[in-house]
Amino acid sequence: MVNSKLSRFSGLTLCVLFNWIGLIAIEEVLSVQRDKLGYSNSAVAQTASEQIARSVYKKASSTVVTVKDGKGHGSGFVVSQDGLIITNAHVVEGSPSVVTVEFPDGRKIPADVLGFAKGGLDLAVLKIHGQKNLRTLTLASDNSAQVGDRVFALGSPLNPEFKDTFTQGHITRINKSNGEVQHDAAVFGGNSGGPLLNTKGQVVGVNTRIITGSPAKLNTGMNFAIPASKVKSFIAAARKGDVSQDSTLERQKQREFIPISLNDKVINDKLTKENGFLNLYVFQGKAGQKVTIEMTSKNMNPALGLYQAIETSRGRDYQRIAQNDDKGAGDFNSRISIAIPADGVYVIEAKSSAGGQAGDYSLRAVVNP
Repeated sequence: MVNSKLSRFSGLTLCVLFNWIGLIAIEEVLSVQRDKLGYSNSAVAQTASEQIARSVYKKASSTVVTVKDGKGHGSGFVVSQDGLIITNAHVVEGSPSVVTVEFPDGRKIPADVLGFAKGGLDLAVLKIHGQKNLRTLTLASDNSAQVGDRVFALGSPLNPEFKDTFTQGHITRINKSNGEVQHDAAVFGGNSGGPLLNTKGQVVGVNTRIITGSPAKLNTGMNFAIPASKVKSFIAAARKGDVSQDSTLERQKQREFIPISLNDKVINDKLTKENGFLNLYVFQGKAGQKVTIEMTSKNMNPALGLYQAIETSRGRDYQRIAQNDDKGAGDFNSRISIAIPADGVYVIEAKSSAGGQAGDYSLRAVVNP
């Protein structure tokens, strides 16, 4: 939301002129002094920006925990001195009734899973016992977050070893229908349940999901947080015992990999909201094969990605080896031509260039002689 203010000039012009002159004179003096001391306006601004970031981190760090259930991990944060902790429902969904929370200083404390938010909201509340005077985070005022605001994420991305990771960005959108906060502070799996903070160190949201746009799960900068207003309501309900004993999240459908052959057969398909505006096709490739993949459409701008499946100690991962948006000038269809680097499984990513764009398309993949 952009707010605009109308200024009245009549009767104020002379006063404003004097103010401007005064400001210019003062600025000239300050500029001379800064030059003598050896620093510039940009250096002053950078130092102030760094001080804000350091202040937020110092205020929040000791309140953010890693939540472990024996199968995986997420993040959470303390909201009461006696040990109430907020996290995402999907972090502790299917967990034992007691999980472990680890503080940045290394303390590991058992925590009861008290319950889950009703209505499919991705929140859960934990409780650690025998603690007093814990440091807590404060939730920001309702609707105080605005597009363009600077924000900070704190949590344990990817691996518990990376606990207490602090990143920053800006709010890029606020969903008008549900208040969800979209931002570009870097977050990954493991950040779920951790706080999104404003420059005062207040919680403006709970990080809950990201859009990766690829099977490799690369962060696109489109990250989402549950707004502080809903978190407040959940905490109030939890204090009254008005929570569900089971997660109320909708079951997510596993994304389907569609098998194809490299036989030049045309596949007619579509991108829809239901498939997340993305289709994935899988084929078995052989080293040295010269493969061409084409995606054409009359009602959207298609984009292609090609990923190689790689087996790692953590399971199968996917590495992007080629991508294309436009064939050339004036041709918005997509084509990838590549020599397959090794025998194995390959995934074709079919989507729109703009993202979130629905439409019909045709896809063909062929081995060239």
